[in-house]
Amino acid sequence: MRDSAAEQEWIEVGLAALDEWQSIQSALQADRQTVLTELFRDHADNGFEYWAHFPEDDARDPVSGARFYYHAHDPSEWSLEEHGHFHLFVGEPDEPGFSHVVGISMDAQGQPRRLFTTNGWVTGESMRPAGELLARLPHGFEINRARPSWLVGRWLTALVALVMPQVRDLLIARDRALEAANGSWPDPAVLEDRERHVLSECALDMQTVLASWSRRIEALQDELVSPPG
Repeated sequence: MRDSAAEQEWIEVGLAALDEWQSIQSALQADRQTVLTELFRDHADNGFEYWAHFPEDDARDPVSGARFYYHAHDPSEWSLEEHGHFHLFVGEPDEPGFSHVVGISMDAQGQPRRLFTTNGWVTGESMRPAGELLARLPHGFEINRARPSWLVGRWLTALVALVMPQVRDLLIARDRALEAANGSWPDPAVLEDRERHVLSECALDMQTVLASWSRRIEALQDELVSPPG
């Protein structure tokens, strides 16, 4: 699964995504906003239905087929400052099916705090093995939509590129959780187990992620200035 060509592609895409993600964050911070206030800027709290999909029909890119929606928790149900979470999917532009890539748990300050994968029944997805999903990522998750927010779509697109190593590990762990004792996949008993919402998860500290990318950039710069051999 740790294919060197894929790793190199992830690095190249991630380096470009790093600039975009940091630029968006800086622009939001300059206006004392967050990715969540940007997402809900046209929707007052008293007019918002908690736990409903936002946007209602999902934000779907007409070219890539990728999509996302957000669940905002009712404030009375917030735990550990978790405001809600994004669900991200890949799909085909002209087909109704979609596959869940990763969920992104957000805190009340608009910061991503956790990544997770879900069981098949949670989103009604067409379950694909990790290898198939990873072969489509990160290029397959590309959101360019003016509504509900172009900025949020680009923020999510860049974020996926930055956390590809975590996404890979989570999808592999998800596949293991879905494997039956006889080796068949996915195990229908697990797939429809209503007691199992989340199949894999990990904490997400964006400062650590960004520091890792900074070290990678420094290493690449050292390679460029070091004399050959």
